[in-house]
Amino acid sequence: MKWKRTKKRPKKRRKKRSLKAMMPKMKPLAILAGIGLAAFAVVYLGDIILRNSGLFSVSAIEVSGNSYIPKKNIQAIANIDTNQSMYSVNLPLVKEAILRNQYVRGVSVTRELPSTILIDVQEREPALYLVDKSIYMVDGMGLVLEKMPGMPMGKAPFVTGLSRAKMKKDSTALDAALQLVHKIREVDESLLSLISEVNIRNTKSPKLVLVKGGANVKLGESGHYQRLFLLSQFLRKQPIIEKLSTIKSVDLTYTNRIIINHKS
Repeated sequence: MKWKRTKKRPKKRRKKRSLKAMMPKMKPLAILAGIGLAAFAVVYLGDIILRNSGLFSVSAIEVSGNSYIPKKNIQAIANIDTNQSMYSVNLPLVKEAILRNQYVRGVSVTRELPSTILIDVQEREPALYLVDKSIYMVDGMGLVLEKMPGMPMGKAPFVTGLSRAKMKKDSTALDAALQLVHKIREVDESLLSLISEVNIRNTKSPKLVLVKGGANVKLGESGHYQRLFLLSQFLRKQPIIEKLSTIKSVDLTYTNRIIINHKS
């Protein structure tokens, strides 16, 4: 049996495209590239003009949102040169510098044409004041800072019985104090105006001290929501408010009962 040799088909050569044939497709790309370069040049030159023009130099730095951090302190931290152009001010760096201040919770820095930099700060608000040789502000996240002049005093209670040195090793007692203040706010925020002190020496059985006479309030070890509600309803009665100075102690450790001891 003879095998027939098959002839190999010659490979088809690809025709090289001439530059002339490619020109129609290259023209749009060249036009787009030219437009892009022109736009870049305009932006670049415009930026140079804005940065060096005296028309938009910084003439004012306005601070808002602050209640106890002095305006001059924030301006000093921002360290903005008023001789430079507004567009030369590095806003992210200014924001970063202000946030290094522990009393600042948040900040926004913006430009307002023609010549003003706006700084809007959010200060940390005290959830309670810790009394331990000195007075410290504690925010809702448990950050302990020295009390600054001008901080609002009426909205946050004083907490005693805690040692700041011990809290650095174990924050359990501080967490318990924050939780108790949070419970008081949930039950009746106006109740805080009648409480001068929260004693957390015994974290399982905290005590409250009332204004106008310093009556001690025993909360017991559990059921604080219900007991705080009873206290709130009790203190809402007008005759009781008027006689607070005659009350020695209020015992809420009994279920659904309030035991009042009067001063002799």
